[in-house]
Amino acid sequence: MSSNAIYGSIQERYGELADRSSANSQKKTEESIAQAFGYESADLGSIPQSANMGVSCGNPLAFASLNEGETVIDLGSGGGIDVLLAAKKVGPKGRAIGVDMTKSMLELARKNAEKSGTSNTFFIEASITSIPLPDATADCIISNCVVNLVPKIDKPLVFNEIFRLLRSGGRVAISDILTRKELPLEVANSLSFYIGCIAGASQLYEYEKYFSDAGFKDVVIVDTHSDINVYKDLVQEQMDLGETSDQLKPNSCCGRKQERNTTGGELLESDFNEWAGSFQIYAVKQ
Repeated sequence: MSSNAIYGSIQERYGELADRSSANSQKKTEESIAQAFGYESADLGSIPQSANMGVSCGNPLAFASLNEGETVIDLGSGGGIDVLLAAKKVGPKGRAIGVDMTKSMLELARKNAEKSGTSNTFFIEASITSIPLPDATADCIISNCVVNLVPKIDKPLVFNEIFRLLRSGGRVAISDILTRKELPLEVANSLSFYIGCIAGASQLYEYEKYFSDAGFKDVVIVDTHSDINVYKDLVQEQMDLGETSDQLKPNSCCGRKQERNTTGGELLESDFNEWAGSFQIYAVKQ
């Protein structure tokens, strides 16, 4: 499957999540997932419920060390959870900018910003591989379980953008899914597992190389040992929608497409933590 097809599938799926979040007033599952990955209930209670969509894999704000007056950019801002919480930390003299490529997500995030009464939040429609902002815009760049969704061929562009947008001395704080080992082919080639934040995840050494090639030094990557089996519901929902022609093309010329749902049930019984984990990634632009 081409990068454009992957992006289209991601936009469709996360657009559906945005629509559902707008309509759903019962958010206990999303709140429990957010708390499992490091959000405090008081913080979650300070923003509109629909800002939390239950698709986090960490809390980048917990180690971003934001200060008043700073500018922070969130790559893949979704319903706005991290932008709204960051806006409180940087205060009225600071700016919290969200970047997302899905229109319905941006509409939801802007509504949530209006509900929360923040005046220092801004949202931009763009891919995180090419962001229409000037060089050296940000003091800090955050992202939460989004870089893993970028097709491998485009991932270096994300890190180049991070480096470009940071001021000298600026920092990056990312929560993301990384793989612990090479994934089984039926997982790596599954769109369901891709949208479920597993199949598109990089191995640790690849992430380090992306940062290094972009110009960063002394990157710190920490395994949080959080339970990522919470993503099984997301993968199952996608499988229930059906994977007719949506299977990803195997990298090997000897590979073949898996028949739809023949191994899906067995894979969902596996422990996702054996394949991948939630990591905190921190770096400073020298």
